[in-house]
Amino acid sequence: MRHSFSVQMNSAESVSGLVINRKKDRIFIEGELGKIEEVEFVEEKVLTLTGENGVLRIDISRETLIEALSPKKKEQN
Repeated sequence: MRHSFSVQMNSAESVSGLVINRKKDRIFIEGELGKIEEVEFVEEKVLTLTGENGVLRIDISRETLIEALSPKKKEQN
């Protein structure tokens, strides 16, 4: 399954890094959301983190997030 994201910043001053490397087809975005004001799931499929400087949205279900955060069992040889 593919997961998308969006970043909305209130000011360019909150963005500390934005690098687009077309030769290597890579993008780097770094910023400061500030104090987290709210964390919520919208329709149980979009994780939204709202900070004083902006909003980060990630298209991921609660189930997928919990599974990803669970410790992985090591395979025994």
